[in-house]
Amino acid sequence: MDEDQEVFMRRIVVGDDGAGQGTVLSDEKVEPLTLALLPGAQLHRMWEVDELPTLPVDRMPSDADTSYFPGPGGVRFGFISVPPGLSYEPDAELSEAEMAAVAAEAEQKLPGMMAAFDPARPGVHATESVDFVVVLSGEGRLRIGDGEDVALRPGDCVVQHGAPHAWFNDGTEPFVFCYTLCGVERTTPAAP
Repeated sequence: MDEDQEVFMRRIVVGDDGAGQGTVLSDEKVEPLTLALLPGAQLHRMWEVDELPTLPVDRMPSDADTSYFPGPGGVRFGFISVPPGLSYEPDAELSEAEMAAVAAEAEQKLPGMMAAFDPARPGVHATESVDFVVVLSGEGRLRIGDGEDVALRPGDCVVQHGAPHAWFNDGTEPFVFCYTLCGVERTTPAAP
């Protein structure tokens, strides 16, 4: 896949018709979200709820401007494609005003995202969530702590418990993974 090629995901939501039969509640394309802050990266926000529903589910939840990361009891499900060579270092060519605009765009498209990142360690972020990640294609690295890297390949699964981390792609093709974030309470502050 060309790193500049947009990939559309299809989301099919199945519920209960009220008579004990399954029914398709929604079948639609989900366009990738892109950010100037992360050139070449594509994010697909597939499903986001702030609390789990009760069954049966017979209709789609109403659209809400939810934060990118879930609060306690919330769930976020999606895909991220990290392009080869993505750098989290601020672009030295950008003026302070341009950098502020890039950060504002990220916050507008992914509310709450910027607050999770550590400005002293580009790309490193920590969330109040337990994250389940499955690598689908490409090869990448998960950086944890201050430089410990874990190599990742297709089929690898990561269970991340709110620790500071960052995702990298040193390969030649996009590093694509699926994630489910489950919001939890944090009893002690995340390490900076």
